Amino acid sequence: MAKRLPSLNVLNVFEAAARHLSFKQAADELCISPPAVSHQVKVLEEQLGVTLFKRLNRALELTADGQEYFNDVQSALLQLHQATDRLIEKQQPTVFRISSIPFITNSLLIPNIQSFKNQQPNLRINIQSQIQRANLGEEKIDVAIRHIKGDEPDLHYEELSPVLITPICSPSYWEAHKTDDDLQLKDHRIIRLSVDQGSWPLWQNEWGYELLPEDELSLDNYQAVLDSVLQGMGLAMGYLPALKTLLEEEKLILPFPNKVTEFGQIYLVYQKSDVSSPTIQSFQTWLKAVISALVSDK
Repeated sequence: MAKRLPSLNVLNVFEAAARHLSFKQAADELCISPPAVSHQVKVLEEQLGVTLFKRLNRALELTADGQEYFNDVQSALLQLHQATDRLIEKQQPTVFRISSIPFITNSLLIPNIQSFKNQQPNLRINIQSQIQRANLGEEKIDVAIRHIKGDEPDLHYEELSPVLITPICSPSYWEAHKTDDDLQLKDHRIIRLSVDQGSWPLWQNEWGYELLPEDELSLDNYQAVLDSVLQGMGLAMGYLPALKTLLEEEKLILPFPNKVTEFGQIYLVYQKSDVSSPTIQSFQTWLKAVISALVSDK
């Protein structure tokens, strides 16, 4: 039986010729000459002892035997291609792409992502840290972590945690600058995140503080804000619970620990069509556990 089986190369040529009903178009697809296609088909017909094509003046037609054989060969070749693709994909790690706002990248993902990688050793994790909202479909992003909920009909927003805000500073800064009249904050340098225009006014309005600083420093990323605060340069707005580790290590303190304001939510975002994805569900469970550990005993 093995001797009667045509070569895979000949079957590929026949499948292309039968699909196009043209030796020329099959030749263009396979990057060979039309006479080579014609020769291969003739070899196949001689091997099988069957006429597969009706060769008309300017056209080709499949015979009844040719049409039946084409259907079977096309189906078999498709299965071979699919089996090969599955095998290759199995050997190659899957890329899992995460888009995250920079603060969450630095405070939650980077310190903890290895534990997720240990759960998913075959995943190649790609983190894009950016303020701009990624387009999940166009940019081939699997999940995004966002602070503001959108109304995109094709996206699922999973609530992860409320964001709590209250000022932060270094212990040395507070020891040197605290006064009896901190309600005005006028003797403090305020370190602002330039893209966040809402947190300070919201916190002040809730707790009745007047923001009259004589000195301000505005920075365009939160890691720079944190670095400045850690160096004792002033007060900044802190986002909880992500700063728990720095607070526990006493590198930061909360000068107004009982004055905490809710400032929206953190969401995990992904395509609704991916809601059953095992990888995404695994990442969601892992991330919620990381956040839960930060929230507990805060």
